[in-house]
Amino acid sequence: FMKKIYSIIAISGMLLMASCSKDFLDVKPQQRVLTEDVFKQMATSRAAVNGLYSLMQSYSYYGRDAMVIPEVLSDNATRSVRSGNRYTGMNTMTHTATDANVSRMWSQMYQIITNTNAIIANEATIKKIATSLEQEEAAQLVGEAYAVRALVYFDLMKFFARPLNFTADGSHLGVPLVIKPITNITEVVYPARNTAAEVYAQIDKDITAAIALLPQTGNVISNGVVNNTLFKIRMNRFSTLALKARVSIYKSDWASAADAANQVIASGRYALYTFGNMLQDFRTQNSSESIFEVANNTNDNAGTDSYAYLSSQSGYGELLGTRQTMNSKSTGTTLSTFKGLYDCYSNTDVRRNFLSLGNRNSLGGEVNVPLCTKYINISTNMENIKVIRLSEMYLSRAEAMARLAVKNSDANSLTSSLVDINLIRKSRDTASATKAFTASILAVPPTGAIKATALLDSIIVERRKEFALEGHRIFDLNRTKTDYVKINAAGNSASRLIQYTATTSSYYYRTILPIPVTQVQNNPKMVQNPGF
Repeated sequence: FMKKIYSIIAISGMLLMASCSKDFLDVKPQQRVLTEDVFKQMATSRAAVNGLYSLMQSYSYYGRDAMVIPEVLSDNATRSVRSGNRYTGMNTMTHTATDANVSRMWSQMYQIITNTNAIIANEATIKKIATSLEQEEAAQLVGEAYAVRALVYFDLMKFFARPLNFTADGSHLGVPLVIKPITNITEVVYPARNTAAEVYAQIDKDITAAIALLPQTGNVISNGVVNNTLFKIRMNRFSTLALKARVSIYKSDWASAADAANQVIASGRYALYTFGNMLQDFRTQNSSESIFEVANNTNDNAGTDSYAYLSSQSGYGELLGTRQTMNSKSTGTTLSTFKGLYDCYSNTDVRRNFLSLGNRNSLGGEVNVPLCTKYINISTNMENIKVIRLSEMYLSRAEAMARLAVKNSDANSLTSSLVDINLIRKSRDTASATKAFTASILAVPPTGAIKATALLDSIIVERRKEFALEGHRIFDLNRTKTDYVKINAAGNSASRLIQYTATTSSYYYRTILPIPVTQVQNNPKMVQNPGF
């Protein structure tokens, strides 16, 4: 079904292809008809919006790369010595602007943006063709386009630009803002990169527009009626609020982050995984904790290009978690300074079971290493990609309140933060050895308590444990400027200490991605990221 939807809008989606040989925008005259006609019926308007989610499923986006690259670039994951050519440069932090993964991801993201632009530009047309009973759904379709555009631009900023706090005013380069539809060859432009502040302002604007248009109940309407099967796989009011909480964390807008997270938690539409059921429930589609996920099914999935196939030892099995014992060759660091992903968990933490110690299923492969088992279903592929979960709302609120506590010397904010992080820790590790955190804003905390600043460090560690292998880690390291050790290969080449003060290091440069080489070559206004 989703492939059929994709085919309806594929041509308009190719208006913007980063891999084109001519320029940033590649428009063919025959594409104009579909772009103009697709919004003349509700059925095809619905298909256009459904197609946005189908495009997200690509292995160049959430189907694999958006989940894997942030882990491989960080201290969480490495590539097996027995591998194909996937993520070779990224695993050694020597990736270049000619990397195929980079160009495909850029292209896929902007293809989605192009389609959202067309939907948004045709808001009046969609509302005009909708019957009186379809008006709420018509508004929802446009609201979804705004929400998806905000999500994709946010992802582009994380991958291809420095965090907003890189400069005090966000004046450093972000990505090009292309928010108007291109329907004619005469409209082709060569966009320059906007500032980070400008892109984040547009993301905020899109989120606000989405929340205003989406049903206030949080329900998803399809064909004029509420369809609960779409609640987790389409952007709705609460998943958009969850996105707002995430974006606000990256903007250091702590009050907004806490408020948005509050609204999602208070909705009562989601529930944390229990300790006993977390492994099973995580791998279950539309499970209680999931806020937004990208759908897969037996007939519609990334196949051998999927994240699961990359991880499963019955597939390629190339992605491995990190462990301290892998750090056998070090440059600029020592074994004692490194904590691998596997080492972060206690023996009684249920999340450690997403990293099963075992042997690489390939001749000459690694022995007794953490095998990635968060996504492994390659038989039925009935495993959706989790993009936002409820636990993130608790940890985002915990971080926001802790930072407000430090900023304002506010004991009440600190107490609120402690409640949230301790709730997550207890739900993941029920062993008696797991002691609740206590913290204080005092310069010299009472016995048994830690400083509020130390609590912040603990929250980031908890985020590492909670969202391991879900595409978060390098972005948390970048926004908090936390030094780390990158294992280039599982014990077979030098590990590297990545320092955020070493701003002219080739390894520091490669904590983000380059602008694809074709964009720089064919667009005279496009500026490459430093170091590439």
